[in-house]
Amino acid sequence: MTLQDEECPEETVKFGIECLYIDSWVRRRAYDVFKDALGSGVRHHLQHNELLRDIFELGSPLVLDAAAIKANKISRFEKHHYNSALFKARTKARNKVRDKRADVL
Repeated sequence: MTLQDEECPEETVKFGIECLYIDSWVRRRAYDVFKDALGSGVRHHLQHNELLRDIFELGSPLVLDAAAIKANKISRFEKHHYNSALFKARTKARNKVRDKRADVL
């Protein structure tokens, strides 16, 4: 992953329903500069800023209606189910560590 090797690690940046593929050092450097300058707003600018979209060759901004936006969102039940599964996995992992600490004492 060095410039001398001429290998650039590929990265995908998702914003909204679009993706920006960073597959060259030029794109990587340009994205890093904008990310440093814009901070957490870089994804918003990738969606709406025409200059950034031209620089990264994303085309014109997409206009989405409410139905298209709603179709891409995860339902409240699915979010709850996913978070419950993560909570259970974290609890199991913590309990294993606690059991090992009790054996050491």
